[in-house]
Amino acid sequence: MFVRTAGISFFASTLLLALPSLAHAQLPNPLQTTGDKTKATEADVCKPDYEASFKPIENWQRSETLRRYGRRDDYDGPLDHLIPISLGGSNDPDNLWPMADNKEYGIAAKRELETKLHTMVCGKEISLKAAQDAVRKNWVKAYDRYVKTAE
Repeated sequence: MFVRTAGISFFASTLLLALPSLAHAQLPNPLQTTGDKTKATEADVCKPDYEASFKPIENWQRSETLRRYGRRDDYDGPLDHLIPISLGGSNDPDNLWPMADNKEYGIAAKRELETKLHTMVCGKEISLKAAQDAVRKNWVKAYDRYVKTAE
């Protein structure tokens, strides 16, 4: 009986300790994805055709990103730009990662953050560098700060 109770207690305490890090599971490995950006300025990223002028991710960039994360080239999930193109991010593997989707902090939430920060940069509410740094350091915290608190 004691072993079973101890096992359940251990499992419960492990789960409770892991809960705060569940949101962080949507963060890229900072050793693999450091957040590479272009030399774009605020004026550049605020041009209506800026994102459309960007080339798609090339095969070598995709392969290198997947290799860094121990994935094979046949991985068909999305690659995400840590610093989004709309905020001056690049297609370099240092800015890409295979992002798993989940309900609260998934791809839709990250896109919502990117849109919000882009609007703020172009509205001169935040500098481009501050927006890039917020996403690079921890996009989940940035989402909570700029999107969730604004609701």
